[in-house]
Amino acid sequence: MLRGGLIADGHGGDPFLGDVVIAGATITAVVPASVRPSGGYDAEIIDCTGRVIAPGFVDIHCHSDLSLLAYPDNESRITQGITTEVVGNCGMTPAPGNADAEGLARVISTIDVTPDLEWTWSGVAGWLQALDECSTATNVAAHVGHGSARFAVAGTSAAPLERSQLTALERELEEAFSAGVVGASLGLMYSPGESARTEELALVARVVAAHDGVLSAHLRDYRTSALRRSIDELADVVESDGPRLQVSHLRGVGGEPGFADALAHLETLRKSKDIAADAYPYVHGHTTLIQLLPPALRAAGPDAVVSACMADPATIAEHLASAGYTPEQIIIMKAAKTPDAVGLDLTGAEGDPWRWLVDLLVENQGMVDVAVESGLWSDVDQALATDWISIASDGTALNRTHRASAAHPRSWGAFSAGYRRLRQHGTPVGEAVRRLSTAPAARVGMISGIVSGHRADLVVFDDHTFDAAATFAEPARPSVGLDHVYVNGTAVVGAGRPTAARPGTLIRRRQQ
Repeated sequence: MLRGGLIADGHGGDPFLGDVVIAGATITAVVPASVRPSGGYDAEIIDCTGRVIAPGFVDIHCHSDLSLLAYPDNESRITQGITTEVVGNCGMTPAPGNADAEGLARVISTIDVTPDLEWTWSGVAGWLQALDECSTATNVAAHVGHGSARFAVAGTSAAPLERSQLTALERELEEAFSAGVVGASLGLMYSPGESARTEELALVARVVAAHDGVLSAHLRDYRTSALRRSIDELADVVESDGPRLQVSHLRGVGGEPGFADALAHLETLRKSKDIAADAYPYVHGHTTLIQLLPPALRAAGPDAVVSACMADPATIAEHLASAGYTPEQIIIMKAAKTPDAVGLDLTGAEGDPWRWLVDLLVENQGMVDVAVESGLWSDVDQALATDWISIASDGTALNRTHRASAAHPRSWGAFSAGYRRLRQHGTPVGEAVRRLSTAPAARVGMISGIVSGHRADLVVFDDHTFDAAATFAEPARPSVGLDHVYVNGTAVVGAGRPTAARPGTLIRRRQQ
């Protein structure tokens, strides 16, 4: 029994003092202190005096598709209170399309941590089975990536899909939903998904709607000046009776004014369509260096980019220099062949920083990740002040042994940092908890909240001190102010430390 805590049940109202009783994997009683039985309970007592008891946090947008298999203890997530991860975002998943596993892995590596794992699965059903059998610290639910389904049908071709290919794409999506995914994701800035046009996007939306799923979308362009156009592209294919649309990591890029106008436009669209969004509490994004190049070049893929770098390095350097960022705003996050570069911003380059980036692309076969300071804190705070925008990390399941790349601090601290920023800006405890737990859960059709009979996914923390400790310099620092985390009734964090328990399960759509 979690005794004597301030229970924020996830519904957004004022917390109340009371106890939460757990039996096995289930909450069996939620008891206000005013009606606590005089005889007490025959249970192990966890004293939660002075602490908030909240539903486990749900990360609706992360990239643990493969890293969760490599790091099933998932320290980066449980130490900030995350009990369920939704993987398969930004259009790329490790299935379908894995008949060419090496090619698909190369495509996925543009947006995800890809540990050295043997891909033993076949199709989405096989990938979900691998997640199910992995025994992880957190629960996991999955989307199917439109880009991966497109890769299965047409490879990296940028041409519009023919009728037979659209039929094959629909079949891949239907098979994924039959396997148990909770939705589909789009990655309209990444190859091959960025080649999709209206007819193809409408097909994806129809399939998702038919299964009462959610369509999670990485927009085509996050520059503040282009946000409205990018939002409208998706709103046009999501009819009033269409799928739930989840705009991923909503933000304005480029330091331009106008983010408030984009939010107002979304508010208007929400009157007739089921649209919501998520955001992370950082101004640095994490993307591939290729994304700073012109769309036509990046759409050609890493091999073509490397060839262009070798043929005309001066022009590629000019493209990078004209992307709108200063050398101080770009940090190298992944460069496997040149590990000494990882963690440096461009001021650490010898000679011309943009030519140095070209050299990095060549030496790393195009596989370079960067963190880019591309947003405004005022935009972040506007997003977090919006009640239909949930906190999400855009991060990854990791532990402190991970060395393959630098980690964005959001992997270890997005939820604790998000909670702290919400509270600093006056959001009440109950509403802040809702935005981290039941609100994102509802978007993917999950049942959540501190209610008798619900899954015992719970977090206990100090409202005054719960905060992120991870930084770019020290990205693997666990959050502070977190006492206990329970997944399916088992403690995965106790007294602030991971317990090594791995009670997580795969949440399939049809099982919710």
